[in-house]
Amino acid sequence: MSATSWITRNRQMILARMVIDCANNCLLGHHNCQIIEHYVHTRYQFKTVAKAVEVQCLKEDGTPLKDDNGNELYITVYESEKTLEQRHKLLTQYEYLSDNAVKNWKIDDREQSEAEWKKERKAIHSLNEKAYKNGRFGSVSSVIFHEKQPLYYVEAIGMNGLTCQPFAKVKLSGSYFHLYVDLGDSLRTISKHRRRKAIRYNKPLPTKIDAVIAEKVEKAVQHFLS
Repeated sequence: MSATSWITRNRQMILARMVIDCANNCLLGHHNCQIIEHYVHTRYQFKTVAKAVEVQCLKEDGTPLKDDNGNELYITVYESEKTLEQRHKLLTQYEYLSDNAVKNWKIDDREQSEAEWKKERKAIHSLNEKAYKNGRFGSVSSVIFHEKQPLYYVEAIGMNGLTCQPFAKVKLSGSYFHLYVDLGDSLRTISKHRRRKAIRYNKPLPTKIDAVIAEKVEKAVQHFLS
């Protein structure tokens, strides 16, 4: 994947909001903080190092091996040892949050790309067509496959950390575009426990709620395409 493939319009807006809210904050959230220690971010990492160990030389019968002067002989061997390494770096709250957000977005895009490729392979097998014949699809199967695709997919329901409002992550068919549709108060009528299950584990929602979400997503997609 290219270095900038994670950039979308919605993600740029999120980063811009981060700049407005916490550009000059320390890691504890203090605006224009004058305490330098509040900007220190410590990263812990395990590292394998070689440790020198003196081992006594022994004969086959287990007795110590000695030199001509009667001194016991030792040999130096190196054993691997794991140590916990600390790395300190000065960061603002924006730098810390934006770096983590970009890393997570890249992971999401990579997983999405792999999922789409697996889905495409499954579609190829279901059409009884050999893979990589005139590309991934043949001319006929390509038409059949794309005609069966819906306009969009609702991939997940999430919670916006900035507005504390639920949103739907929507993938437009046949493109790399993702829309993040604000759902407003759509989930307020259901219990907190059920909302948490829907957001964290992608559990199904009541039919009425699904209908409201589908309506909001449909309007957002049509507005984007127009």
